[in-house]
Amino acid sequence: LMNYQLLLSYRYLAPEYAASGKLTDKSDVFSYGVMLLELLTGRRPVDKNQTYMDDSLVEWARPLLMRALEENNLDSLIDPRLQNEFDPSEMTRMVACAAACTRHSAKRRPRMSQVVRALEGDVSLADLNEGVRPGHSSVYSSHE
Repeated sequence: LMNYQLLLSYRYLAPEYAASGKLTDKSDVFSYGVMLLELLTGRRPVDKNQTYMDDSLVEWARPLLMRALEENNLDSLIDPRLQNEFDPSEMTRMVACAAACTRHSAKRRPRMSQVVRALEGDVSLADLNEGVRPGHSSVYSSHE
């Protein structure tokens, strides 16, 4: 049980933590992004029954997040148990925030205040994403 709990908490930790051993505000943003992914997909960061366990939930979801934003199609990402009973605009905001929060590069992640404003609809998603469309910049890629 203890190993499972350690593995579970590890899946929430930002990639830079492995290198530095230090948590920052941007590490918290990453963890929040993982939580958003759980809400969006209905999947856990660690689940022995899922086929994506060779990678983390973030690595599994990253290409699906990009595709959902590029094609404005949430079908492959959103928990099917929701049965499409959600506001597509609000769900798109959640997808964009999850993608931005789980960027590999900490310096390219938004501040939590920006995420909150984006989720509330107070800022455009272009502002959240530094004016760059998904798939057209390394801002959205896994690495710097």
